[in-house]
Amino acid sequence: LKANHPGLARILPPLIATWRQGKYRALKSEAARGDFESLLPALIERLAASADPAQAAGRLDYLLGSLPAGAQFMALLRANPRLVTLLGNLIGITPVLAEALARDPALFDVMLSPDAFAPLPDVAALTAELASLCRGAVGVEEHLDRVRRWTAERRFQLGAQLVEGHGDALAVGRSLADLADAAIAILLPVVAGDFAQRHGRVPGGELIVLALGRHGGRAMTHASDLDLVFLFSGHHETLSDGEKPLPASQYFNRLAARLVTALSVPTAAGALYEVDTRLRPWGAKGNLALSLDSFARYQRDEAESWEHMALTRARVVAGPADAARAVVADVLATPRAIGPLRAAVLAMRADMAAAKKPQGRFDVKLASGGLVDLEFIVHFRQLASGRGLDPELPVALAALVGDGQVPAGLMAAHDVLARTLIWLRLLFAGARVPDQLPDPVAAILARALGAANFAAFADQLTLAREQVRVAWAAVFSEGETQ
Repeated sequence: LKANHPGLARILPPLIATWRQGKYRALKSEAARGDFESLLPALIERLAASADPAQAAGRLDYLLGSLPAGAQFMALLRANPRLVTLLGNLIGITPVLAEALARDPALFDVMLSPDAFAPLPDVAALTAELASLCRGAVGVEEHLDRVRRWTAERRFQLGAQLVEGHGDALAVGRSLADLADAAIAILLPVVAGDFAQRHGRVPGGELIVLALGRHGGRAMTHASDLDLVFLFSGHHETLSDGEKPLPASQYFNRLAARLVTALSVPTAAGALYEVDTRLRPWGAKGNLALSLDSFARYQRDEAESWEHMALTRARVVAGPADAARAVVADVLATPRAIGPLRAAVLAMRADMAAAKKPQGRFDVKLASGGLVDLEFIVHFRQLASGRGLDPELPVALAALVGDGQVPAGLMAAHDVLARTLIWLRLLFAGARVPDQLPDPVAAILARALGAANFAAFADQLTLAREQVRVAWAAVFSEGETQ
């Protein structure tokens, strides 16, 4: 260790001494210390193989200090040697999962399930599973506790699948969005029912939840928040029928605020999700919830091009879907003058480039030829042609390629960039990715992208960015009237 990992050699001896002294609750019993001692050589081996061995040792120490009293966790590891390897990988390379495990060590239990490394089912099955789990829960808080627990387990499971090489990043991104859909589908009726106890219901009115951004496009990462827009059906002046009646506009604004709170309230286990509602009409200055008619009017008469671009990824995740989909479809299918649209898109991209600088060599989102450029190409083509209007980018790309609107190479470029982003958000938790990656991280990225080695992965990334840059030049250098 001294020769190859001087940082780990310096930090490890005092940590081991602390562990062996039984100062932590989980190591106070002789049985727990015995189990831990038998695991220590394998854990040290995993620490030494991690991206930052000294930092990984610190994470292990934090985890041990967070464990409850009793020998269960150590006994679990001793009885399941494969979990020792998984634990080493989690604390060594994935701070997102390591911190989640430190907050709630019982998350590890989910990896004992026979289907722990199987793909998650579709959103309908996930929603049914969560509904079954919540059966018998009383009140908003108990429902929220069960939803938070279930969501944390499934997010942890998806991350572990990636780390162990059992999941594809694009499929994981879709499943992460499905988990959010299921959480909203279960919590909205509970929150609405609680609200109705005092204020009743609005005749002919119902809250509608639109997901936008990565959630709407079913391409979430472990660091993604939820971009939500709230609408409601019915007339905005209709009074609710409860003990304390409210006009529909006030009713649904307050109901939407309660749902946001339920989704984002911080607890000892962390918030369920971070929620961003700034994509609503008029941004932070506007009402949290708008009637469908008001939303349609705003999108038709006042919305800017960037708002229509954001709307291309809108997806109804709760409430009467047909009416909301019809409004969105009508807005997106509106004929547009191509020249002014192109100018607006280029101006938006320039503003974004000035406000958000790329963060290093592996910024696959903001750098030239990255995901933002690819998304701008797709959204411009969608709005200009009225074709490929699907919130999922791969589906939209396939339709636009089929129409000859964008080069076929963009599909492969998207997959490389999107997979890389999902992995980097898991490996670096949204922090700046260093230009020189540690060998274990480089090896993981190469494996994740199916590359023979890191150099081959870097070549894939370079090619993907070049394909996007070429497509950008072709799309945005066309004549103003095309």
